[in-house]
Amino acid sequence: MRRKLVAALFIFLFTQAIRANEIKAMAGINFSKYLFSGPIDSLNRQQKTGCDFGFGCIFDINMNLKLEINAFYSQRGAKVSIAYTPDTTVSGYYKNITINFPLLFKYQFTDKASPYIALGPEFIFVTAHHLIFPESGDVLDLIDNTKKFILALDAVLGYEWPLGQWGLSAEIRYSRRLGNLLIHPEAKVGSESVTFLLGGVYYL
Repeated sequence: MRRKLVAALFIFLFTQAIRANEIKAMAGINFSKYLFSGPIDSLNRQQKTGCDFGFGCIFDINMNLKLEINAFYSQRGAKVSIAYTPDTTVSGYYKNITINFPLLFKYQFTDKASPYIALGPEFIFVTAHHLIFPESGDVLDLIDNTKKFILALDAVLGYEWPLGQWGLSAEIRYSRRLGNLLIHPEAKVGSESVTFLLGGVYYL
């Protein structure tokens, strides 16, 4: 059911691209971390880098306001150090793979080279979630304890350079996943990330 829904959303985006005013392709890196509901003395967590790439359709609402619908493949997670004893620490990292659909209301200050801001929800479908220990080669599959759908809130700051019928964009996105990443109600885990994206725009 989840795969059918993701496929349906991709088909919807492709069909909407015909009526869009702009088509956009993007790629970049993210810095993400997990947010636990309370301190865990045995677990030290740090940011982890990952990758994002995807495309978008942009529709003009008026001269400055636009609606941007994106589809992304994303790898995110967190580095961790787990203290089993005072003298024994094991390093590993969480890694989750998702298909993301941000829906952004974008305000562009001018129709020429211009900064822009955007805000909106992001619909996230989790396809894989692991805790990996590189030194031992152990991999724990967490997908059965992970929610398959998560809602997030995105905020964007970017700049766009039109170059004739083509354009370039660079932006920073902050994403905060809402609710609990895990199914178990007593273990609350959230996530946040900052993503740097470069993109190419084609004006239809």
